[in-house]
Amino acid sequence: MTATTHSNSSAFTYIHRVCYSDTDAAGFVYHGRYLEIFERSRAEWLAQRGQSPTKLMNEFNIVMPVRELTMNFYKPGRLDDLLHIDQVIEHRGRTQVSVKQTAQRKLSDSNEMQVIASATLHIVCVDTNTLKPKAWPDWLFNAE
Repeated sequence: MTATTHSNSSAFTYIHRVCYSDTDAAGFVYHGRYLEIFERSRAEWLAQRGQSPTKLMNEFNIVMPVRELTMNFYKPGRLDDLLHIDQVIEHRGRTQVSVKQTAQRKLSDSNEMQVIASATLHIVCVDTNTLKPKAWPDWLFNAE
């Protein structure tokens, strides 16, 4: 699994190989697994910035819960697919960001990408002491 940053400053791509535990009895990626794959992409986005959820909690008193999400499914993902998870921050407010994540795979006969699933997540910055929304630190996004 690898990660790359696009020329768009808010875009980020994570590569995930579908393994057996990602699939259901029909051999397709189980719909709930996309949430886990997308979470791994966001964790890698943090790691590329020298951060982690633990570091944000312990050093900056920040947690980042998902407040709302919408998912769409287009084509079934399959065992051994290499999913390219694109992650784009579509909107950044004072205490909340909207992140669009899209799972795609290359079509076998070309370099064209096929969209498999997508999600839009609204993530809130929350103070660990008060459990109230808190302004996002600029330095977290300046590394883009």
